[in-house]
Amino acid sequence: MGRYVERIGLNSLKKWSRISGLCVAASIAASLTGCGGTTQENLTSGTQAEKLMLALGSPTTLPACPAAPNTLLAINAVQGTSETSPLLGQLVSVRGVVTGDFQASNQLKGFFIQQVITDKDAQTSEGIFVYAPVNATPVKAGDYVQVSGTVEEYKSAATDVGTLTQISQLSQVSVCGTGITIKPLVISLPLVSVGALEAYEGMLVKFTQTLTVNDVHSLGQYGEMILAPQRLYQPYNHPTSTDAIANADLNARSKIVLDDGISPSNPNPTPYLSASDKTGTRRAGDTVQNVQGILTWSFGAYRIQPTQQATFTPGNPRPSAPAAPTGTLTAGSLNVLNYFTTLNQRGANSALEFTRQKDKLVSTIAGLNADVLGLMEIENNASTTIGDLVAAVNAKMGANTYSYINSGKPGTDEIKVAIIYKANKLKPIGTAVVPNDAGFVVDGGMRPPVAQRFAATGNNGSFWFVVNHLKSKGSCPSGASNVNRDLGQGCWNIARVTQATTLKNWVAGLVANSGEPDVLMVGDFNSYLNEDPLAVLEAGNFESLLRRLPANERYSYVFDGETGALDHAFASNNLKSQVSSVTVWHINADEPEVLDYNTEFKTNDRYDVTPYRSSDHDPVLLGLNLNPDPVTVLPTLNANFPTSAQAGDSVSITGIVTSVANASGSAALTVDWGDGSAPQALALNTTSASKVYASAGSYTISLLATDAQGISVQLTGSIIVASAPGSGAGTELFFSEYVEGTSNNKALEIYNPSNASIDLSVYRVKLYANGATVATSTQNLSGSIAAGSTLTLVHASLTPAAIVTGIKLVSSVTNFNGNDAITLEKNGNVIDAIGQVGFNPGTAWTDGTVTTLNSTIRRKASITQGSIPPGAPAVWNPAAEWDGYAVDTFGGLGTR
Repeated sequence: MGRYVERIGLNSLKKWSRISGLCVAASIAASLTGCGGTTQENLTSGTQAEKLMLALGSPTTLPACPAAPNTLLAINAVQGTSETSPLLGQLVSVRGVVTGDFQASNQLKGFFIQQVITDKDAQTSEGIFVYAPVNATPVKAGDYVQVSGTVEEYKSAATDVGTLTQISQLSQVSVCGTGITIKPLVISLPLVSVGALEAYEGMLVKFTQTLTVNDVHSLGQYGEMILAPQRLYQPYNHPTSTDAIANADLNARSKIVLDDGISPSNPNPTPYLSASDKTGTRRAGDTVQNVQGILTWSFGAYRIQPTQQATFTPGNPRPSAPAAPTGTLTAGSLNVLNYFTTLNQRGANSALEFTRQKDKLVSTIAGLNADVLGLMEIENNASTTIGDLVAAVNAKMGANTYSYINSGKPGTDEIKVAIIYKANKLKPIGTAVVPNDAGFVVDGGMRPPVAQRFAATGNNGSFWFVVNHLKSKGSCPSGASNVNRDLGQGCWNIARVTQATTLKNWVAGLVANSGEPDVLMVGDFNSYLNEDPLAVLEAGNFESLLRRLPANERYSYVFDGETGALDHAFASNNLKSQVSSVTVWHINADEPEVLDYNTEFKTNDRYDVTPYRSSDHDPVLLGLNLNPDPVTVLPTLNANFPTSAQAGDSVSITGIVTSVANASGSAALTVDWGDGSAPQALALNTTSASKVYASAGSYTISLLATDAQGISVQLTGSIIVASAPGSGAGTELFFSEYVEGTSNNKALEIYNPSNASIDLSVYRVKLYANGATVATSTQNLSGSIAAGSTLTLVHASLTPAAIVTGIKLVSSVTNFNGNDAITLEKNGNVIDAIGQVGFNPGTAWTDGTVTTLNSTIRRKASITQGSIPPGAPAVWNPAAEWDGYAVDTFGGLGTR
């Protein structure tokens, strides 16, 4: 600890060169022999030593304490020179001054004591926590106490790498005197080494330096924040240094957690806020002085349990609006933090939460007021969710303020990127372009970018707007040799490099095919400014536009007390001179999570309809002055689509009329029938196209005309294909009823439509959960099923079980949810299915009132045999063969 008791000289004491095992007697002048002391040397008298003792806050004579029931030791002897006490599990007695009392019912269930005389061992602490959870011990700061109990190491969580030394299982606590002051030890950041604070564990400390708030993420949940001498930046996002290793080391030595001394989560009121009403916040970048308290360790960090009120100064006030962009157009990027109209998925869990989330996002989008805006983390359900958000924004800003680009359901992830724009400022040139490239596939599926070419309505200045969301740094892969483990740039860095490379090459193709060199790429790249994926894009002749900002403004995200930019904008060489301004609106990353839309654990609900903490990422906003371009002649396309058919019958698109400018070269007309087959090429002058669907289902037909410059126009239509009627009565088993009710009310009914009994030994039912391609549960059938009879598979907890008539079998294969697929096999061949194996639709397959979630569905009376839904990307529509009923409808089970 590096603090010495020099030339004490009180009452002719003898000097001790090291007092690491000090046992304090009733008088400092008393003999310490046998109390754990070390080498004894001559002490000299002098008033200077007396002054030093008093300067340390120590009296010349300590109060008398009763005889100790256990071995009497100095606190520093209990603490020892390592993280773990050398006396672990032993009964000891110690004496010290109470420096902090945290025994209230909502506090730490104990108090801290510190020995009066310091030692001169830099590796030992003179303070310790006394855990007294059963009955509050009547002590207060300044009391001189004797404590007897067992030495323990408290581990706050199974994954915590450290422990807190404490005395517990108390047998005696004696208050020997009062009014003794322990002066706090002044410490400062950064530390000499990461582990330097271990020598001060349990001691009263203070910071005389001004500290900066670096992270308030857990302020509402745990009443804590991360402090440092200045704002800390991610190692690969440092304003001035590119030495990531040195940056990481300095960051680790610069952090301290300011806690609140409260034990329960979600304290009410939330501590350290700037005001008690809903305007109150505490932002990263604010400064704080007079931080004083007890140094402790828990949950992976050293922290201060305060013994006095710290003084905060707003150093990073809330921006009421983004810095005003310059130029004739504005473009932006916003991660909307899982905006899902489907509840209980990745976004809102209730209608109330959804409304709260929507209102905050609408406030943010209105505040940005961008002419075109790229959005990340929109539910990937075609136009449902993006249409809902645009409708809400228009309700606030005025009818038809924004339109959205219909990109369908790109990729296979639950979330997608989306584009909204102001039709009075920009007009789309052609249709959205979505790549289908394996380079965008990572763990979790494909989440491809979406590109749309726009022209300004003012001067026809045109550009490609490309929205991206690369793989996140979380959900790390297993395996010590996995190339995507965290090697300093977060997990999945190699995957992001592959995505960035694929993006760069794909955009080059867009430019080459269209002749349009102006490209603006925006989005959540999940990479910090100086990380490898962004270097790939910069090497591809794209300017990282955030580099135009002052160095300390280049951020959009705060994680673990470190600030950096995950949200970026890149301009192609030809466009960068047309970018007139760049800003990041710091409304989210610096704010406490407790201000967001969620309602869980909000004992102090501070929600308000403002942009602040509408997401966890800050939005980016750009100004553009586009150069004028010649007017682009767009293709035109008209056609009539069929809406219904039967499997096996031919259907036709009629009345096709195509007008394609720049028709030479690669101009093309194609139709995608939506059943998973390859698009069909058509002649540009064709007037009709025909198709025979093999299976029942709901399909989306897309007719696409593309000119030689790559400009496309697309028409789409939906068709429901019914099963082909059987010839006479069916002869094979099929699913006749499906129940997905509340709790475990789940059942499957299998029907024998034939005129004879069927041996079940060659049949089995398989469950494919959450889009799995390998069965997660299998039920082999046995026995037989009579003609015209049913077999019902039920969950073991179906209530009431007696509701099922006829033959029933309890089976784990009924442990399904609305998004799972179920097959009926005969001799290993699928003869009937519910849902599409290998595809996860989100929550359910739904069409109108017919849904596989929280519902009973029954096969239509006209269906006499099973059918297999088409494979994705074709859509399976249960309404073609099933009727829907209310949740927990059981009356039909066992009676087809």
